[in-house]
Amino acid sequence: MLSLKPIHRAALTSCSLMALGDAACQAIQCQRNKRHVRIDSARAARFGLIGLTLHGPFFFKGFQFLDGKFGTAKTLQNAVTKSLVGQVTLFPTYTSLVLIYSNLLEGRSLQDAFAQVRHKLPKLFMTGSVYWPTVNVANFMLVPPQQRVLAVNACAILWNTYLSYVNAAPLSLVEEAVAS
Repeated sequence: MLSLKPIHRAALTSCSLMALGDAACQAIQCQRNKRHVRIDSARAARFGLIGLTLHGPFFFKGFQFLDGKFGTAKTLQNAVTKSLVGQVTLFPTYTSLVLIYSNLLEGRSLQDAFAQVRHKLPKLFMTGSVYWPTVNVANFMLVPPQQRVLAVNACAILWNTYLSYVNAAPLSLVEEAVAS
């Protein structure tokens, strides 16, 4: 896999780790509901497809953009700036696209997909704003550019489990959580 082009490696690792995150989410949901663990492989495959065709390429190019705009992070200030710019530009765009893409892959209408974004993006953005800036500052300061998507993917297993949970939750449950 190391002989692949970096963007292809990013896509394949994102595919694997997004599918793993969804499978972990399903297992946790089964255990929480005291049910036998049964993984919906089609659901995990949809999340994997999102990793392959969206997450890996999106963040590969997104990190290239941030590096081109701000250079390599040689100082904490530069790493924090890059992380914050990514958090307010890349993150909401990517998260909105994930919600739309996953809903369309599940056979829902575009109108339903946009409703999911309206209701779920605020919760995901708030939670992601706690987790991702710290991860990204470390990523920008410590990881070589060609390995950044892989490093983010390692941290993303936990996030993808949560993202899968919010994505699969009924809108009424998400609305209650945001209101409280």
